[in-house]
Amino acid sequence: MSPVCGIVGTMPVFLTPYCGAGMVNNFIMYCKNCGSEINNNAVVCVKCGVKAGTGNRFCPSCGAPSNPDAVVCVKCGCSLGKAPSASDPVDSFGGAIAACFKKYATFSGRANRSEYWWWWLFTFLLGMIPVVNLFSWLVTLIPSLAVLVRRLHDTGRSGFWFFITLIPIVGAIWLLVLLCQRSQEGDNEYGANPN
Repeated sequence: MSPVCGIVGTMPVFLTPYCGAGMVNNFIMYCKNCGSEINNNAVVCVKCGVKAGTGNRFCPSCGAPSNPDAVVCVKCGCSLGKAPSASDPVDSFGGAIAACFKKYATFSGRANRSEYWWWWLFTFLLGMIPVVNLFSWLVTLIPSLAVLVRRLHDTGRSGFWFFITLIPIVGAIWLLVLLCQRSQEGDNEYGANPN
């Protein structure tokens, strides 16, 4: 079953399928105006008031028209099964690896603890393979620094706190403590809470 999109007035509203266990005809709609989830039988978005409609299928990220059978957008690579969200939590090993490579050199935003520590485990295991050790270090250096800075942002600190490691022994321990802290509740100056 393919998602459909409608335009009511000048505001497009997207309808995408939800593939849950035993759910064949259920849909989750996402408002193109504010991105919030809308009930499948809703007439308007509760958050912003945009009317829902039907029509052709479009990418929820870039708005490009797409094939009804497509799984990802050809233009931007966004998944067409779910509206993208910057605040989707990364709670799995594979999800963290994908997120860190997708945000290869993104030093802005926030990364939750699980994203950082799954990435750390991945780079540690990759570094244990002697044949790819130097190559893996070169490939993962920038995303490792980026996720470290985003993790510090998640605790409400600047990425410059990384330089605390210049203090012998104590600096590395201090940084470890900062990286293990819980996410700062709610939004902070670096972005929305990733949890």
